[in-house]
Amino acid sequence: MNAVNRLQSVQPLGGTLMEIRYTGGQVVRVDFAGVTERLAIFAELKNPDFFQRATVTDWGHTLQWPNGEGLDADRLMEMALEQAGRSDALAFRHWQDRHGLSLAQAATAIGLSRRTVSQYRTGARPVPRTVALACKGWEAERAA
Repeated sequence: MNAVNRLQSVQPLGGTLMEIRYTGGQVVRVDFAGVTERLAIFAELKNPDFFQRATVTDWGHTLQWPNGEGLDADRLMEMALEQAGRSDALAFRHWQDRHGLSLAQAATAIGLSRRTVSQYRTGARPVPRTVALACKGWEAERAA
């Protein structure tokens, strides 16, 4: 449904911090410390040598480690937005995903350009309150 923003490259920065570069040009940083603590399956990421062996797989759709564990590009973007305190972008992403809207469909639904919707989705631009309200209004209108 949504335009796929694939992973281009990853660069470990020390500890459990990683810089992630997307094909669309966006660069984000994700700290995996919380993941290693909450999910036993990712405990091996605490080992610095193992953590640094992460690679981009599945044609840019997945960040994966040698044990086969990984996270998809979309989840990594959500983690970056969560860690940056960007609840506005997360709420926008969830609205779009909940309704299965492509970038073009979301743009049409709330009267914006596809490019603007993409920028809100990736956190490149803050989501104005008026846009958040437009999303809620669109939902209410569809429910009626």
